[in-house]
Amino acid sequence: MRDQMTMTEANSNFFENDQGSRWPFACLVVAWTACILFAGCQGAEDDERPANPPDQNQLDPDLASSVSDAENSDPPRQASTESQKSTRAVGNDVVSGSEDTGASSDPLTRSEQQDNGTFNIKPSVDQLRESALQALGQGQDDLAFQLVRQAIQVEPDNPQVVFLLAMVLGDRHRYAEAIQLLQDLSSREPTTRLPALGQTAEWMVESGRYDEAEQQFRNILKEVPDALMVHHRLGQLLLQTGRRTGAALHFDYLSQFGELDHEELRALLIRSKAFPGDNGVTRFDPLNNLAMCRQEVADGKATEVMKLIVAAGEGSSDAEKALLNRLRAENGKFESVQEWIENLDMTNAGPDGWYARGYLALNRASHAEAIACFCQVLLLDQTDVNAYQMLSRALEQQGEMELAKAVAIRAALVDETRKIGAELVGEKAKDRELIAKLAQSLMKLNRPMEALGWRTIGLVHAVEAAAITETQAQVTFEEIGRQRNQLVNSGRHRLDPAFVLCGLGPNVLDPVVEKTAE
Repeated sequence: MRDQMTMTEANSNFFENDQGSRWPFACLVVAWTACILFAGCQGAEDDERPANPPDQNQLDPDLASSVSDAENSDPPRQASTESQKSTRAVGNDVVSGSEDTGASSDPLTRSEQQDNGTFNIKPSVDQLRESALQALGQGQDDLAFQLVRQAIQVEPDNPQVVFLLAMVLGDRHRYAEAIQLLQDLSSREPTTRLPALGQTAEWMVESGRYDEAEQQFRNILKEVPDALMVHHRLGQLLLQTGRRTGAALHFDYLSQFGELDHEELRALLIRSKAFPGDNGVTRFDPLNNLAMCRQEVADGKATEVMKLIVAAGEGSSDAEKALLNRLRAENGKFESVQEWIENLDMTNAGPDGWYARGYLALNRASHAEAIACFCQVLLLDQTDVNAYQMLSRALEQQGEMELAKAVAIRAALVDETRKIGAELVGEKAKDRELIAKLAQSLMKLNRPMEALGWRTIGLVHAVEAAAITETQAQVTFEEIGRQRNQLVNSGRHRLDPAFVLCGLGPNVLDPVVEKTAE
């Protein structure tokens, strides 16, 4: 079992740097290589390795994926003279293309005789590469540039040197060249393919190519399903592009390892919406229109969001249209909602689409259908307070008073976790009383993995504040680890639909299934 304090500290270092969620490029290449190799070696640790990583074909219940089913890579091919030429030609300011005719037969230990008879020992390619990598990690871009230039002149087809050249280009924001260089490298050097996929995905995010980056991450997970770093990065990307319930699947998976940091745990508290005032406060700022729309709605600007999505017309994504019609339903624009639903494939509706349909059904006194729709919302997002409240109302109008009361109580408890989560930012992010209260509420909601994650965060803050010693904390960390393993081994960490739906019978979804089939 890995040390819980170490994991938490590592997570902090992983994410909290001068560039927000972005790693320095020098760290990235090492990280991408290490994480994939490590994940591939985990088969022997069956007792610590959760089963059933997220299905890559069903990762986004809130959005029909727009990402193409691209092939993982081109078939491997041998390095050729042409490929060497292309490597030399990448950026005229990086590689001069000139040949070193004074080199000895061994380029790794070259030396040159001076006029005075002494020898000038030239560094090996390995030394140049290591020095360049170190310089890049320290932000010494110009030095890294000079060192990699020397190395690539000597060994233009060395995979490690080519990878480093790509990193230098990426550090200079020449993403297209860097991506192409790694794609060419991975096609002729299969061992570099997975790290190259991860690194190029990072550059695609940086350059706004979010769909392509997503596909790169998914391609890695197809081959290495338990590559934890990839789950982090894909979850973060989905969160920042507004596909929050898809992100939650990855964060849920990571919670089984105790691998979530503060902000990832916080995102699980409100899975299909956003916290008010979060833009610019956390490292998960919106990257696209959908994510910005969710943030604007959270900030009380629903009317403005509706206008923007309407103005975009067919340029809006399916998820944006679903959000629009949820807002329309809440604002009584039922004719527009009805027209949209008539042409909607409910398999791609997501929580917002089901909510809009449920709201419409409730307005028309179709109580059974409304109940079924709100239940569908909650099975996709158990943190949707409004869905619980509307479900309670539908049950009450149908005469199910006891069930309505139970659902209302659940809504209040979920709302409590949401309110605490909204406070856990800025100076109050380390408030141990709030964190302890949140962990207790999550246990009541049958979400033990999240509760254990927050307990771990609280312990780290307690050590930082000298409230307890590291030795005392370690005892609790180990106990949390044992509890986490027990939950995973027993299967009790998984979502319990019966609990989420407050004990509603198994046939509760029949009305919506039947109507959808018509």
